[in-house]
Amino acid sequence: MFTLSLDPSLLNNWKLPLITDYIKKWAQITPDNPALIGAESGESFSFREFDEKITLYALGLKQMGIGKGDVVAVQWLSFPEFHFLTYACATVGAIISPMDIRLTAKEIVRDMNRVSPKAFFCLGNTPLKDFREVSRAARQGVASLNYIVQHTPGTPVEACDEEVYAFRDLFSLEKLEALALDKDLTGSLEKEYRALDTRDPHIIIFTTGTTGLPKPALICHENTIVNNAVFAREVGLYGPANRFLNSMPISHVAGTCQGPMTVWMTGGTIVTVNVFVPQLILKYFETYRPTWWGGVPTMFQMIWSLPEYQEQKYDLSSLLFVLYGGSAVDTAFLKEMQKMAPSFGTALGMTECAGYFTATPRSIPLEEMAGQVGQIFPELAPVTIRKPMNEDGTAGEALDPGEVGEICVHGPIVFLGYYGDPEATAATISKEGILYTGDMGYFHDFGAYRGLKFAGRRKFVIKPKGYLVFPDEVTDFITTHPDVAQATVVGVPHKINVDGVFAFVKAKPGAAVDSAAVLAHCKDLAAYKRPIHVEMWPEDKPFHVNRVGKIDVPGMIKEAEMVVETLRSKGKWDE
Repeated sequence: MFTLSLDPSLLNNWKLPLITDYIKKWAQITPDNPALIGAESGESFSFREFDEKITLYALGLKQMGIGKGDVVAVQWLSFPEFHFLTYACATVGAIISPMDIRLTAKEIVRDMNRVSPKAFFCLGNTPLKDFREVSRAARQGVASLNYIVQHTPGTPVEACDEEVYAFRDLFSLEKLEALALDKDLTGSLEKEYRALDTRDPHIIIFTTGTTGLPKPALICHENTIVNNAVFAREVGLYGPANRFLNSMPISHVAGTCQGPMTVWMTGGTIVTVNVFVPQLILKYFETYRPTWWGGVPTMFQMIWSLPEYQEQKYDLSSLLFVLYGGSAVDTAFLKEMQKMAPSFGTALGMTECAGYFTATPRSIPLEEMAGQVGQIFPELAPVTIRKPMNEDGTAGEALDPGEVGEICVHGPIVFLGYYGDPEATAATISKEGILYTGDMGYFHDFGAYRGLKFAGRRKFVIKPKGYLVFPDEVTDFITTHPDVAQATVVGVPHKINVDGVFAFVKAKPGAAVDSAAVLAHCKDLAAYKRPIHVEMWPEDKPFHVNRVGKIDVPGMIKEAEMVVETLRSKGKWDE
């Protein structure tokens, strides 16, 4: 079987040039250790088999005329073929761009036209919906496409539209193994692979659009590898004993660069889940015995609310570590985390860094965890707190420890830029190469280390009477009320204060807390931080979330604005 082997002299190096090199490394060191397990299908692939599949898929891509710099869009689920295709694209130097299955056909066409893909790998008619409407829209609306390839796992015969290729017609094992006998094709692949550089891009992840339309972040091999090194320190991932249940979507950086690629960097096993369903996650904990799991806070809340979880009907004893990220949490949330696994943590990251760039130390007290997002690792991803970027595009002045400013990231973890959008790139990366994250924070001395405290998104900082109010601080304070289950705080325009602090609050089941009680509780806050209005949110209704489960702040602001209009009509907001 033709493979692209790794130079044996590199086997002991922690930092290899390409993400694909790590699969080859473990295919030589622990070839029979499972690399990838499909949770729904139960399929299992060793590192040797994973490496072989990647190579065969790379030959299939070359046969399609896809090579270095070409973009390959994919709207699949996280089944094994997606991961084979992802690493095959990296092998030929192509750039994969995974897209969310919840996007409409119009949104898919919009996003694809921003990155001009040469091929689109799509789903067919599935129990979720008939995705052929997306491929039809792409065929009409995306001029750059040479191939549309349809694959629906579990479907014995694909019903494809005209001009759409069935995946099995291009990527069946029989056809790919025949390509492996073509010496010219394999020789060309080997030559091109050896010429790839660590700064070559391998993936485009669209940002989640919390502060506007999603932007195509171009991520190179080194970005991902440095992120993996940070993330491995966070979780303690070393060697084949670690097993991660990956339930984040492929369109999110955590479902590609951060989770799976970190585990494979360290020689562990990924159990990959197509769609997050809380009841199934509990079942998979027991069936596949992962040593760790992570998600956004909404995912944890959904699992914790299940009777099966509360009644301990499933065995979660294999979990040694759980990780949350993506949005701020309160102390009550952290207390629940403590019950789920012996160790837990969080971090701060973003798509533009291929994931996390900080990590909380292991086994710190809950009180120390609250409000912080981890320590930094200057040798991997230096972080500074700075004043806003200057008008000439240079970085603003670095601030002293304790001063609140914008969190900025330096070094090789910083992404290459937004694909085809130099203006947006220049607004995010300074001329010195410093990434402005859009997050506000400050450094705090914890004695044994210096931790990063998170103060909120720059765009959502509330400014009543010129003061700075960080929504997460007020949210966390409100949730210290014993009868409050969850809260979220936003700013709404105010005629006198400019901004007014507005809070949505969910009571614990059966609790009698009301808005007056919450406002009384907030008297222990500085006056300018106190909510002008507290709106009680229905206990059985979740807060608005975006497509990856984070609180949809713009959506909550719209809800608040509607309430404020009613209050204004009664003279109760702008006083």
